[in-house]
Amino acid sequence: MSANMKGKGVGKGESKGDAGKDRSKGGAKKGGSGGGGSPPTTMKCVMKFLTPEVLASGIIGKGGAVISAMRTSCNAKLALTEHGEFYPTTDCRVFTAQADEQESLTEVVNQVVAKLEELAKGATTEGIVGKEGELKLKTLVPRAACGGIIGKGGAAINKLREDCGATISVGEPVGTGAGAEQTVTIVGTADALRTALKEVNTQIQLLNSETWFPAWGSHSGVSSGGYNPMQGSMTGQMMPFGGGNMNAPGVDIMMRTAQTLPAYVMEDSRGFALSCIVPVRLVGGLIGKGGNGTKEIQMLTGTKIGIRDIPGDTENRSMNIAGPLASTCAAYMMMMKRYLDAEAASADKAPASR
Repeated sequence: MSANMKGKGVGKGESKGDAGKDRSKGGAKKGGSGGGGSPPTTMKCVMKFLTPEVLASGIIGKGGAVISAMRTSCNAKLALTEHGEFYPTTDCRVFTAQADEQESLTEVVNQVVAKLEELAKGATTEGIVGKEGELKLKTLVPRAACGGIIGKGGAAINKLREDCGATISVGEPVGTGAGAEQTVTIVGTADALRTALKEVNTQIQLLNSETWFPAWGSHSGVSSGGYNPMQGSMTGQMMPFGGGNMNAPGVDIMMRTAQTLPAYVMEDSRGFALSCIVPVRLVGGLIGKGGNGTKEIQMLTGTKIGIRDIPGDTENRSMNIAGPLASTCAAYMMMMKRYLDAEAASADKAPASR
């Protein structure tokens, strides 16, 4: 087992977790925020958006008036994750829209973009305005739908960019399978956003009869606190992964190193990647049943964990963890616990030598 820490930019998009705390309540929340987290998917069509606090507040409105009016005018079920429940590695809440008809979600898009236009004229525009003063909006899209957005060799996304004049980028997928989630970021004029999001909506709803779709639509992926990129640390509470041993060799130097590193190292926005080789026979134990092991660690740390084939090597796989430096190291340690547990379980199952 060998590891290689790479101090490089992770690449397109942000690291994300797949699992999180789901909410089923709708209507007004405590404090009159009018949100409610991602409810179970009960309607055929679903779209999800990442909303910085300024946009989330604008969508909710005073006493929940705006989101209540949107529900009625769009004939849609709308929900925001709780205040302080952010999508991993972002400072954004998840806004989920469900409807029986695709056109209802088009109207949701139109009203969200109109709200963006209004908020972009205000004093606080962080997260909703691009470098040239253009509007910016992020959506969460299942991997299978991203394939339709991108097209063969990138032909579809290039044509969409040309047709609407928007800058469109697609983040790396988190997890495996068609329902693995990707972030699609759109920057441009209001008309450009509407055009691009209409195509995103179409590609998502083409898949709404798939068996995995309701689960995708129901999961917000948020964690309380989440990763605060300005602080370079996890603000949520981590679940325990065993009793721990602060006197183990290396723990003291690890803690002292973390405390003495300058802020620019811990807060580097590009992120870091750490990779190692793991035996194929232990992969099932590493990822857990249904991938729940890696999903939980991704949610807790705000990192992205991928296990991939190695060309020409049928006995091993490559495991890659990407995200903020401290979170990546934490995720690696958690995965190594799973590695050792899987190794021990494998040894217990091995037939006794004769």
